[in-house]
Amino acid sequence: MKNSGLLLFILILVFNAVAAQDTTPRQIEIVRAGSLEGVKENGVEIRRLVNDVVFKQGDTYLYCDSALFYVDDNSIDAYGSVRIEGPRAKLSGDFLHYEGNTEIARITGRTVKLTDDKAVLTTTELDYDLKSEIGYYSNGGTVTDPDNVLTSKKGFYYTKERTVYFRNNVQLKNAKYVMHSDTLKYSTPDATAYFLGPCTITSTGTDSSLIYCEFGWYNTRTEKSYFSKNAYIQSKENFLRADSLLYDRKLQVGKGFRNVTITDTIQKLIIGGEYAWMNEKESRSFVTGKAELIKIFTGDSMFLHADTLYATSDSLKRKSFLAYKHVRIYKRDLQGQCDSLVYQTIDSTIHFYGLPVLWNDSNQLTGRHIRLQLANNQLHRLYLDADAFIASREDSLRYNQVRGKDMTGIFEENVLRRIEVAGNGQTIYYIRNKKKLLSGVNRADCSEMSIYTVEGKVQKISLVKEPDATLYPIKEVQPGEMKLKGFNWFEKLKPMNRQDIFTWPGARE
Repeated sequence: MKNSGLLLFILILVFNAVAAQDTTPRQIEIVRAGSLEGVKENGVEIRRLVNDVVFKQGDTYLYCDSALFYVDDNSIDAYGSVRIEGPRAKLSGDFLHYEGNTEIARITGRTVKLTDDKAVLTTTELDYDLKSEIGYYSNGGTVTDPDNVLTSKKGFYYTKERTVYFRNNVQLKNAKYVMHSDTLKYSTPDATAYFLGPCTITSTGTDSSLIYCEFGWYNTRTEKSYFSKNAYIQSKENFLRADSLLYDRKLQVGKGFRNVTITDTIQKLIIGGEYAWMNEKESRSFVTGKAELIKIFTGDSMFLHADTLYATSDSLKRKSFLAYKHVRIYKRDLQGQCDSLVYQTIDSTIHFYGLPVLWNDSNQLTGRHIRLQLANNQLHRLYLDADAFIASREDSLRYNQVRGKDMTGIFEENVLRRIEVAGNGQTIYYIRNKKKLLSGVNRADCSEMSIYTVEGKVQKISLVKEPDATLYPIKEVQPGEMKLKGFNWFEKLKPMNRQDIFTWPGARE
């Protein structure tokens, strides 16, 4: 037990001695000087050194033209061609005050430099802690590496990590873009900038794109980046916003996650969803996850939903948009549903495929294939190709009906005014007297006919070619008796508001 107590006591003494040795300030050593003079001023021992002066403290060397060495304080004032060379960093300037006990240097001059073989920091005043290897400037500084030039009002340079924190009026210049930020961290080993506040990245190329975020990172070497907090990318034609964005500038591929919106300012389109992918080089993109396309019209908008929305562009910048699976449309005066849809900007035509059905006011329109053409950002022409059918409810049991091989609808100010029927035309429409009471039903067959509507209802039918028509008194026809071949009423499928487009009620039969 006595030996054990003695051993413990010795270990404590050794530990305390080592600890005391670690905290003892290292004395500055004079390596050489052209001349040296020792004086005392007010009881303070000062050594004046001139010509080719070199000091040493640990692994760090200090060079200058002349110096005052305060022996008792273990500090130095150095003048002219000042250099500090440590294991990982080199500093240079015109004047230096160095506290050897704390190993903190303050170096000033017309051009003060700090280098670490990867990047160069240039300023006029720099405080540098040789123990922690951290430099600080507050009067403006510039960091330069092989690819970038960064400037700011304030900055911290961490030599061990080769990382710089920039504050106030931060700017990063590159051959391809200019970056502005309030707070930025830059890692020189991997050439990555980290945004810790509002930041804009403006392209200097022909695309003139702009990126904004309030948090993220950008690797200036690989040109890969991540943006979040109010992040968006703006180009000449598109505006992309999302909760977070990934972008590869070399591949020109971007990805957006959550609350994604893509605005096409040329086509007046807004596409939204939970996930977006775009390839600018190949002019391809898609959006999925509660995907929605908004087509902006004068005084109104059309809302479209599908499982996935695709966009492509050819070499002539002609764009096509594809909505795939479970397509639903809502506009105040136009609703629709189909399996898939294509919108081509070359002729401003929307193509509906896969059991399409449209509603315009009180009219239900069906066909094997439906085309809706726009002009001057308004509804212009409607084409029902093959098995064309238009129906509208007269009352709870009776329906006005038009059937033909093909039909063309003509819009005026977004209102369906006239319908031209071509081939195998058939119609059933009900007639009311002056008291608005049902008085008869007209059953007509005609290869070609024109139908005129007012406020969404049939006002007049012109039988153009080879007509065969019969007018039946209303009392002679049982309610619900008169139906053309192919008639079906799909009111349960009709979207009644914008939110309805996200519910799939099933396809028409």
